Amino acid sequence: MYYKNLEEFKSSTGHEIDGIWYPRVTSILSIKAKPALYKFYAQQGSFEAGEAVKNKSAEEGTLLHGAVEAILRGESITIPHQIEPAIKNFIEFKNQHEIIPHKIEERIISKKHRYAGTLDCLAEINGRLGVLDIKTSKAIYRDYNLQTAAYIEALREDESIPPLTRWILRLDQSKECLKCGAVLREKGGNTKIQMTFRNNAKTCDHAWGETTGKIEFKELYNIEKDISAFLAAKMLWEWEHDWWLKLT
Repeated sequence: MYYKNLEEFKSSTGHEIDGIWYPRVTSILSIKAKPALYKFYAQQGSFEAGEAVKNKSAEEGTLLHGAVEAILRGESITIPHQIEPAIKNFIEFKNQHEIIPHKIEERIISKKHRYAGTLDCLAEINGRLGVLDIKTSKAIYRDYNLQTAAYIEALREDESIPPLTRWILRLDQSKECLKCGAVLREKGGNTKIQMTFRNNAKTCDHAWGETTGKIEFKELYNIEKDISAFLAAKMLWEWEHDWWLKLT
């Protein structure tokens, strides 16, 4: 990545908090290869087309995040039509579990390792305290292990916080073909059909049903291994950006 000057590097990759600059967790993790993202760009007509889809997807994800966080805060909201199926599914999930949020969309800092990040939610779920990370991706990717591990390692610096677990809550929505069961997912203006193994799926003149919400809730284990991997990624990121970091 090219940066014009130090200020651009600092604003693009980190946060200044109380006069101290910290690299962001997501910036650090950009050093790791992302095969699914590379495949996505390869499927687009051009890099610019891929960027347009990615940016629109990010806007939709931000809208979904905002609605979920408002619901967790207990606020009354008007659910935007385009995310209504996913949000209805989340409300159903919330009604089935005891969720007590403690921090929502809050910036956290590791002074020990010198990095910062923005936590989606620190919450008690069914009596257990942990980091709840909300995703709107197609799947749960292994990168999320490193991201949530970084948050937990930072939170551990507050000795008053008890041992933590971590969860990924993935929200999505799609349509299913009433004839062959294929799944149509629309995100960022990009439409993708996932075929089934049924014999007629490839030749089916699809009849799509209504858009329905999808939810995946997964606890992540092996926290110590993931923290070590994140810190290794941070070391590599610092090596890559050594020239700029010497100027900070």
